[in-house]
Amino acid sequence: MTFLVAGLFAVFGGMTAVAIDLGSYAADRRDLQNAADAIALAASLDLPENGAALATANSYAGKNGIDLNSMTVTIVDQSPPQEPNPKVLVELEREHGFIFARLIGIEAADVNADATAIRTSPAGGNGLVPLSVTEEALEDFTYGASAVLKYDARDIEQGNTSPIMIDGPGAGSCLQESHKYCSSLIYGSESTLCAAGVDGSYCDGPTTAETQPGVIVGPTGTAMNERMVNTNIRCDEFGEVFEDDPTSSDPSQYRLVQECNPFLAAGYESQRVLIVPVIDSLCEGSCTVTIVNFALFFLDGFAAPNSCQGVVCEITGRFVRVNQNIGLLAGTFDDEADNTFVRLVK
Repeated sequence: MTFLVAGLFAVFGGMTAVAIDLGSYAADRRDLQNAADAIALAASLDLPENGAALATANSYAGKNGIDLNSMTVTIVDQSPPQEPNPKVLVELEREHGFIFARLIGIEAADVNADATAIRTSPAGGNGLVPLSVTEEALEDFTYGASAVLKYDARDIEQGNTSPIMIDGPGAGSCLQESHKYCSSLIYGSESTLCAAGVDGSYCDGPTTAETQPGVIVGPTGTAMNERMVNTNIRCDEFGEVFEDDPTSSDPSQYRLVQECNPFLAAGYESQRVLIVPVIDSLCEGSCTVTIVNFALFFLDGFAAPNSCQGVVCEITGRFVRVNQNIGLLAGTFDDEADNTFVRLVK
């Protein structure tokens, strides 16, 4: 019996030793993968400047305790359609030493990890507001500075924004469940719109929308007020939601503060952050407009207490440029796009 117990202890002891070694190996593999992901994402922020991207990769390797001799960085230039986005490939390898496996002659094993990150521009997606701004009007706004989105139901061309249909039409009171325009304004669209010229494999949806004719100033004001009222007080001011981008020397480029970022669900998620479709032109009445891009807009409020009544609505806020994922699908990188972001890919 004594020999049996001793034998069982030896078996269980061996199993425990193996489990400890395998657990430490898996933990080391996980840490190395996290490092590869962090290095690739950081480096891709500098694309398409290959030299800067490589320097950042080396810098972040040091921050993550990675020996440069154990890292291989490959930068792939943008070359549509095969390579729609510039990307960084990071490969890491290091030796993992065992404790108990040494007893059976296994002293160490290689640990490998790799990550690929792209820098891209939004192709489209959902969560959009059914307002729009023309390319021409957007060029007249200064990023980060106060701007007025004006909707004039009498004469669209006297404004710089137009309601469009994404989820469906809107008529009557915002309290009606069938008022798709109003619900899209409050919660963001359920349907997807894509920017024209984007490959359907990146964004599978329409690249056009119908304008919303008629006077829907009341629902517009009601929906915007709903967003403001339901935003947590910690994330209801521009300076609380956006901060300077430490990765950019461009003073007009910002970053979303994590706890207020509505695309992360990380805390208080500011409902004042809107994604506005950018269209080719405005028109009178009902017509089809083409989606050419997407703009990020922070909602400050209304130009005056009664500025969203009758047939005119004036919404105040700021257009913002970010090098950050704003919840849209990845498309083809455009260095001149207002918003770009990086993403890990297979």
